[in-house]
Amino acid sequence: MTRIENAIEISASPQKVWQYIWELKNLPNYLPISDVEIVEATDDIAKLCHKFTAAGRTMDLVCEVTTAESNRKMVYRTTKGMTLQGTWLLEPTENGTSLKNTLDYEPPGWIFGKILDKFQIKKEMARISIEGLQKLKEILEQPEG
Repeated sequence: MTRIENAIEISASPQKVWQYIWELKNLPNYLPISDVEIVEATDDIAKLCHKFTAAGRTMDLVCEVTTAESNRKMVYRTTKGMTLQGTWLLEPTENGTSLKNTLDYEPPGWIFGKILDKFQIKKEMARISIEGLQKLKEILEQPEG
């Protein structure tokens, strides 16, 4: 598996960050996904289908939240499509929230996938992670009004 970790500080409370990322309809605002269909969503369960585009390839994925600790941690994994597990970790800071994104994934395609991962997929997944965190920061730091 390949691991990618990135973090950013957001000038917003962990509660505000959590509310935004837990609202599944917000996903396309900060990640390159489309055609989001929410299958199930409660206070601690979420399952959705969507299209995900990375490295010039669009894939159909089904994701489910396996751990939801309100205002602190969310762990999710794919159950269809590319093998991926991700974590959002929220930690309070003096100025807001440190938001860390960790992705563990298996590149699609046996040996060729591992080779492609070294040259393209890992860079693309890292870019998506960093851009997603930066978009969340921009959105959550906008003045309300």
